[in-house]
Amino acid sequence: MHRRLTIFGLTIVLSLAALPTWAQNSAANELVRRAIANEDRASSGGPRYMYRLRTEKPERTVVKDLIETNDGVIARLVSVNDKPPTSEQRAADDKKLEKILHDPKEQKQRREEQRKDEERSRQMVKALPDAFLYDFDGKDVIAGVPVTRLRFWPNPNFDPPARETMVYRGMQGHMWIEPTEERLVKMDAQLFDDVTFGWGILGRLNKGGRFAIEQSKIGPGRWETTKMDLDFVGKALMFKTIKIKEVETASAFRPVPPNLTLAQGVELLRKSDQLVAERSAAAVQPR
Repeated sequence: MHRRLTIFGLTIVLSLAALPTWAQNSAANELVRRAIANEDRASSGGPRYMYRLRTEKPERTVVKDLIETNDGVIARLVSVNDKPPTSEQRAADDKKLEKILHDPKEQKQRREEQRKDEERSRQMVKALPDAFLYDFDGKDVIAGVPVTRLRFWPNPNFDPPARETMVYRGMQGHMWIEPTEERLVKMDAQLFDDVTFGWGILGRLNKGGRFAIEQSKIGPGRWETTKMDLDFVGKALMFKTIKIKEVETASAFRPVPPNLTLAQGVELLRKSDQLVAERSAAAVQPR
């Protein structure tokens, strides 16, 4: 009798011990699902912004001003390797803007490219709740914002719907969510295994690769990616070596009028560049 009670008691204890873990995993996965749903809803519509994007690669650093218009995002060069553009660089960049402004074929092509890029990004984000299993891993504060930290690892039942999401099969890491608005604040992931595409024929990403993204609230209900860090090595088509090492930082977000045309967007970009130049000149004048 005592033995049966002991076994029964042990079974109850084990069941109770397992229950919080299951509930915690379920709650963690549901939090991620709600946060990603919020990201998806926020991806369309809302105020438009102008901002500055700094892209750092091993070979050079480029800074551009970007603005959201009715016909997509356009950019103007600000600096190369932290120096003002040379006359040749400025002329080439202005020529590119003029082509966008006056060539309907170029406009259509850019709209289609941006639409495809946005759709790929959207599909990758939407796959996150199903691609991984999640568990709570503590609390943190990022840039003064209290956040919930979760750890994640591959879901063995995940069937990648697209080639881009295949990378999730070899990835694990951490995610941080702002609990009040339930928005994604940060994600840091590493490849713990090689990931192949098309049985390795199309390509491979090597174990040890890493990516991290950070989001910040830039306005009422508007969160944007403010930092992205990529570091991957692999092969394309079996022979070509892929080396992706890049850090992008977005800052100086400011709202712009709705329904901006391309011409109005270009004009605002030029005015912004002129204002920066005037401030820089004033800063170096003797007093």
